[in-house]
Amino acid sequence: MLTVNKADLEALNQRLKELSTKAGKTAVRQSARKAMAPVRAQVQANAPEDLTEPDAVRIKASTALFTNWKGNTLYARVGIKGGGRKNPDTPFYFRMHEFGTKSLPARPFMAPALESNAQDVLDTVAEELRKRIFG
Repeated sequence: MLTVNKADLEALNQRLKELSTKAGKTAVRQSARKAMAPVRAQVQANAPEDLTEPDAVRIKASTALFTNWKGNTLYARVGIKGGGRKNPDTPFYFRMHEFGTKSLPARPFMAPALESNAQDVLDTVAEELRKRIFG
């Protein structure tokens, strides 16, 4: 279960309102990226590798950390560059490993990485924001 101190969030929210929009968004983005880095590392460590083809696009090499703002909400996620599009530059088959098919059992490597690091992600975001905003 994830735990968040409501008083700390309210103090943080008030301080973010006092900062300029750009500086506040930069602080939040940098904090989120730092917090999600261990998740990306664990996804890369757990990702299956197919070494049968020497020039094949690799899941581990295609793993990336993405952040984007939608309104006032920052979304930070670890995923595969190019997503599920089937093209030569994308390991589209990662979904088959993560979710399985009728003939291939699911071998998730992304969801467990986030689940096992969820509390650490929240703690790191809170600590990094505290450092960046309150000095």
